[in-house]
Amino acid sequence: MLVGEEFDKIEFHWFGLDLLEPNAFIGDIIIFSLAFFFAFKLKSFFQSPFVKNWYRFFIVFGLGFLIGGLGHVFYNYWGVPGKYFGWFSGFVYIFFIEQAMLPFIEKEKLRKTLILLSKVKLVVAVIAEVFVVYFVDLASDYKPAMKIPLLNSSIGLIFTLAILGYFFMKRINPGFKHFVISVLIMLPSLPFQVLNINLAPWFDKNDIGHFFVFVGMIFYYFGVKRVAEYQKGLAET
Repeated sequence: MLVGEEFDKIEFHWFGLDLLEPNAFIGDIIIFSLAFFFAFKLKSFFQSPFVKNWYRFFIVFGLGFLIGGLGHVFYNYWGVPGKYFGWFSGFVYIFFIEQAMLPFIEKEKLRKTLILLSKVKLVVAVIAEVFVVYFVDLASDYKPAMKIPLLNSSIGLIFTLAILGYFFMKRINPGFKHFVISVLIMLPSLPFQVLNINLAPWFDKNDIGHFFVFVGMIFYYFGVKRVAEYQKGLAET
């Protein structure tokens, strides 16, 4: 196990190409597949704005991990630009979660204010990331560019899924508890990312993160399913 530093990236060769990190790519492909499977399943749900935003989340989330995985594998050829899509897609899919959850706030003024702030946060985060990409030397160390997506995701997920999810499960429908559980499941991965804890070359901090994301996504899906059933029941009464 290494703390504060990383193992050498695993190298492999395929069709004459010098490729990297097959373990990260496998994890990304699994998450991409699960995300698209859930998006496909949501097509059969009651089509409320809540469900539609979660559908958009799963699509962008899956694509972000797919292209991010390719960025790992082809790093020798694509370099840091191969990671751009993964970073910027993170701002978009967090935005879709926020837009799915915030409309459940009962107080109209607060609801409208938070929905607007969500849009402002998206723009500010993208501008900040563009600034980092263009003005910070990421060739030697690209970790500074990961701080803004991590901060944006933490704020969005904790506020909308944990805090609002807890409030909504008490006031609206118990199905929201799945979102609270999803955050609690994924929180243990943060120390591995922040402290750069790597258990083994084939199971580093990214692989640990993939595991928790995989489980958290399952709770996302069942949360959406339960709330969609609740909304359908309201529409039919």
